[in-house]
Amino acid sequence: MKKITIKDVAREAGVSVTLVSFVMNAKRGKDGRLDCPVNPETADRVLKVAKELGYRRNAAAASLRSGRSNTVAVITTDISNKYFAGISRHIEDRCHQYGYTVLFGSSDEKPEKLDNIMDTVLAYNIDGVIVAPVPGGEDAIRKAVDQNVPVVLLDRDIESFTEVGKVLLDDVAAGRMATDLLLSKGFRKIEMISYTLGISSLKEREEGYRESMTKAGLTQDISAHYIPYGAARETITTLIKDAVKRGVEALFLPTYTISASVLAAIRDLKLDIPKDLAIVAFDESDVYNLYTTTVAHIVQPLRSLGVHAVDLLHNMIENKPCDTKIVLKPELIPGGSVEK
Repeated sequence: MKKITIKDVAREAGVSVTLVSFVMNAKRGKDGRLDCPVNPETADRVLKVAKELGYRRNAAAASLRSGRSNTVAVITTDISNKYFAGISRHIEDRCHQYGYTVLFGSSDEKPEKLDNIMDTVLAYNIDGVIVAPVPGGEDAIRKAVDQNVPVVLLDRDIESFTEVGKVLLDDVAAGRMATDLLLSKGFRKIEMISYTLGISSLKEREEGYRESMTKAGLTQDISAHYIPYGAARETITTLIKDAVKRGVEALFLPTYTISASVLAAIRDLKLDIPKDLAIVAFDESDVYNLYTTTVAHIVQPLRSLGVHAVDLLHNMIENKPCDTKIVLKPELIPGGSVEK
């Protein structure tokens, strides 16, 4: 079967090869329209003819000619995680509006895996990268920066990186919000369970927790427990048993994975929420409404995070002036898990 070429499309549409090239290589703006100097009706006719003939654009050749691939990479820590899965969906939708193809990868919180993924996507001549940094992953991200590939840090900050874009949550506010809710309900012995990762988002959520406890005059009751990422259920169960034995009244859980694991451990131990332990969890989940007691939790604006990350990256790719650091506010969803 004969391969359909750009000349075939031009002949069938009654236009020049150059015009077809403009249309086929054009990006889409926020309104979904093609960004090219071609009459919209003519552009639609070209696209219709191309589809009918079965024309496929040679992305590799186009990339060599233009220096652009119309492709961006999104590297999260774990795309199966509810938070990153949700935000990736919004990123993909926004990228589609701009005409970008998206390559996804998961680093699994491992700097060596992030480094391998970065090498792979850079070899595809990508136009930009949205990445959630991992501990020790600075060198991998630096590779993209050194090759003048625009980079947007998502969810986690690296303060020493000033030449990149950043889309973050106000994590200090999130920590304060969760702790203040528990304090307002009369709880005083409030502790926190976090990961040993040392990432900025968790550090700042802990900072907010400590600020609120200190402001309430409860410095002596501040206690943060650190578990390895992917810790076994037994580790968390032992921690919960010990907390109850010591008279801990409430827990602030700063990630969804920790929240889900703690809720499962409390259920297995046949403890009552909030009678035995009050809980403020993190991120959205149907589990929080289906649990025996509805769970109060902090929500991150997934759509806004995803849309802002893509918009910022697009502006950087196009060398448009823009705010390179965007910090969004969390939201508190009430629940029975904090009601005495």
